[in-house]
Amino acid sequence: MVPPGAMSAAKRNTQGEGARVASVGRSKLGMGGLKTEIVSTGTQKAEPSPCIAFMWLCLCERVDPRSSSRYDLSQDIWGMIINTIFRCLTLAALSILMASCATKAPAPPTAIDIDAKAMAIHERVITFDAEMDIPLDFMTGDKDAGKDTKMQVDLPKMDAGKLDGAAFVLFALQNKRTPENYAKARKEMDTKLAAIEKMLSTYPDRIELARRADDMPRIVKSGKHFVVLSIVNAYPYGEDTKWLSALYQLGLRMVAFNHAGNNQFADSNRPQEKNGDKDGEHSGLTSLGKQAVAEMNRLGIIVDVSQISSQALMQAVTLSKAPVVASHVGVKAKVDTSRNLSDAEIKAIAAKGGVVHIVAFPSYLKSASKEQQDDLAAIEKSFDLKTFTDAGAKLPKEKMPEFMKAMTGYRERWANAGATVVDLADSIDYAVKLIGIDHVGVSTDMEHSGGVIGYKTAAEAAGLTKELVKRGYSERDIGKIWSGNFLRAWKAVEKMAEK
Repeated sequence: MVPPGAMSAAKRNTQGEGARVASVGRSKLGMGGLKTEIVSTGTQKAEPSPCIAFMWLCLCERVDPRSSSRYDLSQDIWGMIINTIFRCLTLAALSILMASCATKAPAPPTAIDIDAKAMAIHERVITFDAEMDIPLDFMTGDKDAGKDTKMQVDLPKMDAGKLDGAAFVLFALQNKRTPENYAKARKEMDTKLAAIEKMLSTYPDRIELARRADDMPRIVKSGKHFVVLSIVNAYPYGEDTKWLSALYQLGLRMVAFNHAGNNQFADSNRPQEKNGDKDGEHSGLTSLGKQAVAEMNRLGIIVDVSQISSQALMQAVTLSKAPVVASHVGVKAKVDTSRNLSDAEIKAIAAKGGVVHIVAFPSYLKSASKEQQDDLAAIEKSFDLKTFTDAGAKLPKEKMPEFMKAMTGYRERWANAGATVVDLADSIDYAVKLIGIDHVGVSTDMEHSGGVIGYKTAAEAAGLTKELVKRGYSERDIGKIWSGNFLRAWKAVEKMAEK
């Protein structure tokens, strides 16, 4: 494992966007998620073979291998016979020489070759997880991010997996829309914000807040990890947009209006009956939500369309003057769930210049077997839930520990049957084929049930790069998926705010 705070030399002394300088002799690229590009293919110039030279000499000159003199045996019958025999022997000898001199075909790449290539690429590209939650007790007790913990993400695991940065998310569950409930949820958000600030102040030599897109490569060049401050669920902030400006000053750079449940900003793609929600309650964005989109454009905050209803998503794409992103979504064509996006929604985000980040959330990548579904259904029934994702919005707090224990048991029973990094790459493939390489990213939703077999913690981030290499993705394209596309979109958001 890489010592805490240490980053490989390949991550230092770099410039440009999205990848690290690996060696001399590489040319700079633009905004493709890479700082450099390998220009040497390893193919060497062919040199004349001595065997071929000998063959040519024998055929053209009929050389006596015992001397350098030429034969002229065609003047008599014996000469013709000897000449014929000599030619036959020469051709036979040449066949043997050609076989011995032939260059062997290169062996197909082995698993070791692929691993080595993938790790070299993983070292050079800037790796960014576009959505990562933190627990409410983050940076306390055994949740100190500077130590090797039981969390899926901490600094030692980011070091080990060469994960350069992540969007650390402020998130709180919601209840009915009342000032008292807003205030209660706001306390959770403030607690998490204070925890992130504590991490940054405790480990300034290991991690830093990225306030602008250009900060990402700069921070990586300095040998540190970076944080992009993000919000999922604007519910706790009440019924105005003043909080956007205040939090922008503290480093907020991305906001998703909803989680599970409609709120005062927009309809969710998972309305909660417990809170009185109805499908299409606001017909998409509310007037407050539309004001918030305009204010985010003005400030330079990225609009995240994850978890809002389809109608709200299309409205946000239309209203925003800058590209929008979906920080943690799946593909509905692969798994038909309300949390995943349709082809039309994915195309709309791309047409705006945005990025769709495919999330490593098992149930959004792969449908469960009937046995697994029955097991989960039994848990849901025991807690009177339509779906386990409703737990946070529907269950009282005193029931949550029991529910979490049941879900832990479920995950342990089906630990080897869930989605893998192959399934994650399958959904990435689908999105790339649908909208092109320039509009696809990746996230995990770790610390909130995210992570797949082969990429369960930040320490295993290279597992995705390896899978992409196996599928033939170039280093430049891998750089775009990991960070380059997000960087481009963020810069466009900044440029719009500066107008």
